[in-house]
Amino acid sequence: MLAIRNVLLLLDKEIDNQNALQRAMQICQEQGAHLFVSSYVYNHACEEGSLSDLELRHDLKSLLLEQSQQWSEALLKEFYLPEDTPLSICWCKHAYQAVIHNSDNLSFDLVIKGAAAHHSIVDRVLHHQDWNLLKYCPAPILLVKEKLAWESRNIVAAVDATSLDEAHNIINEHIFEFAELINTNNNYQVHLANSYPMMSLTLASLPDTPIPEDLQQYVVTQHQEACEAIAQKYNINENNLHIFEGEPDEVVSQVAKDLDADVILVGVISPDDMQSVILGSTVEQVLDATNCDVLAIKVLDGVSKLGDEG
Repeated sequence: MLAIRNVLLLLDKEIDNQNALQRAMQICQEQGAHLFVSSYVYNHACEEGSLSDLELRHDLKSLLLEQSQQWSEALLKEFYLPEDTPLSICWCKHAYQAVIHNSDNLSFDLVIKGAAAHHSIVDRVLHHQDWNLLKYCPAPILLVKEKLAWESRNIVAAVDATSLDEAHNIINEHIFEFAELINTNNNYQVHLANSYPMMSLTLASLPDTPIPEDLQQYVVTQHQEACEAIAQKYNINENNLHIFEGEPDEVVSQVAKDLDADVILVGVISPDDMQSVILGSTVEQVLDATNCDVLAIKVLDGVSKLGDEG
């Protein structure tokens, strides 16, 4: 039996709203999971090589930690969380480091954090906590957007249905494992979103290459058959298959908007290069383009089973 047992909520002062806290409470209630809360704070002035006065550095660090503790406790009280809700304050620069710190003694099945808004390339480069979290978080990460609650009950699973790459196939399996888990009580509709390329544009740069008349239809048929096979495997209604021409992030974002989806489930396979930093991976582009939550899953992020240790 699949299970989400331990959920880590990362509080972030830089986020305008605290919808992530409400989302964590909702998910833990629906899944019967344990909620753990953590916040993180850092100031370079407290590190060696900055302020020469050791005592001043120590006092400043203690003050910042205390302020973060008080802010976090007040927030938990505001949302009526139990007083014994585990809370940790981490001294670290990056959100993913707080996850790693908290994971030393306990494995988490899901990490939840409010998503930072990116309105430009400058925003993406300067405000990259979420980008680092997507790359380095040792657990599936749910980035929460503007919705106060999951109410439409629509889940969009974004997959590359025809990929022969093993990593994509593993991620596709994990995506639908999580979709099934969220939909344990059949309260949600699971939708599959898949894109395919326009072959005439793809081959436009190769003018000497002959293009068969039926090539585009062949591509469409391949994607339709692959999606239908996935739908049959995971018991998805054929009416919930959304197969469109275009770039993956544009197709997934449009499907989510049309459905007023609560959450998009998407895999993270992103190269470590400057282009991905500037332009963003598919998951980051989807995150910027939609108002719904995004659950990012990597190859190693399989769903835990009841009885697993850790």
